[in-house]
Amino acid sequence: MSSRRSQETRWSDRTALLAAAVALPVALASAVTTVVAGDPGSVLGALSIAVPAIVAAIATAVTVHLALVRRHRERERSMNRKLSNTKRELHDEKQERSVLRELDAALDVAATESAAIDVVRESFAKHLAMQPMEFHLVDAVDPVLELAVATGDHATKPGVRTSPWDSLAARTNTTLVYATTDRLDVCPHLRDRLHAPMSAIAVPVNVMGRLLGVLYGLGPNGQEPGLGDIKFLEDMGHLIGARLAILRASSMTAATADNVDKLTGLPDRAAMQERVLRLLRDRQSFTVAVADIDDFGLLNETQGREAGDLALQLLARVARKAVRPGDIIGRIGGDEYLFVLPQTNPDDATRAFERLREELVLAQATNSHPQFTLSIGVIGSSSGGTIEEILHRAAGALTHAKTQGGNRVVVAHTAKPSSSH
Repeated sequence: MSSRRSQETRWSDRTALLAAAVALPVALASAVTTVVAGDPGSVLGALSIAVPAIVAAIATAVTVHLALVRRHRERERSMNRKLSNTKRELHDEKQERSVLRELDAALDVAATESAAIDVVRESFAKHLAMQPMEFHLVDAVDPVLELAVATGDHATKPGVRTSPWDSLAARTNTTLVYATTDRLDVCPHLRDRLHAPMSAIAVPVNVMGRLLGVLYGLGPNGQEPGLGDIKFLEDMGHLIGARLAILRASSMTAATADNVDKLTGLPDRAAMQERVLRLLRDRQSFTVAVADIDDFGLLNETQGREAGDLALQLLARVARKAVRPGDIIGRIGGDEYLFVLPQTNPDDATRAFERLREELVLAQATNSHPQFTLSIGVIGSSSGGTIEEILHRAAGALTHAKTQGGNRVVVAHTAKPSSSH
């Protein structure tokens, strides 16, 4: 449609110019003929007609010429702008490719996950210091999402360890693009972090079906991110994810024999203590619980070691389903299990453990496994002390539950059972 109008405009310009070119000699010929005839009145009449015609023809010709010159210059400026934009886009793309190549090479050198995160942080600081970006990492041990790297001067709320499924991009495994985060359908993990609306790209960092993190690129509110920006973030997320996947696979292979209980597949005592130490170091509130099977020794003696192993495996399976994504469970020896519930107080934890005991009863009713009950001792991190002291007091609460007949949950210090037979 626009090309047709442009063609019509060109024909109109050419017609006007041609009319002016024809009108000028015709008017001059008419004036000359009248002068040669020698009639003064006719001469004046001819001049009164010819002069305006000549002037109009000249004016038309000048106007058309100026319009053509102006249109030609506008066309040249438009072509120059397009050429300039193309050159700038090529330059930006070349620069982005250079950043990605440098990042890829640096990540290859990183021998540990922490070193890889340092590489990402340095790359952000060097090349993207003014660009608001965030990389949220799924913890290698705990199923939680936490801020690992950030750049830019955007105002965000303090980082909180949340479930990866709080991120819509992670949950759907899809790159999400927003012209503004001031919408009801925006990823809650992103919207809840920002003090003011912004445009955003959310890229899930997913390798072979395994979620490793989420990469966010932010911009001015209302400004739709371009295809180049989206591709750049997706390529960066792919590089980061590929290296982290390799490092984590190597780390898990090396640590499997030492840090995982072979019977239940749960973390062992050393691994659990490391996680509690991490929570203490990060000054996060949490609740610890020590649990064991009532009369487990008698179960082994009367029904055999295999029956005891089946009971331990059943407890592990039920416990995994009963807790939240960010909660941690480990087998710390014999029939003892350790639970760590971040951002949870003892009262809420007690209710959760009561539900666990109920789920355990239901699970035993639907299979032929040996019947058993569970006692649990609970303590909150707010009670203070070292990790050894916290675990000791939780074990003391467990002992108190046993002395009261077992099959109950007891909170340290209060020593009051929340439930009984």
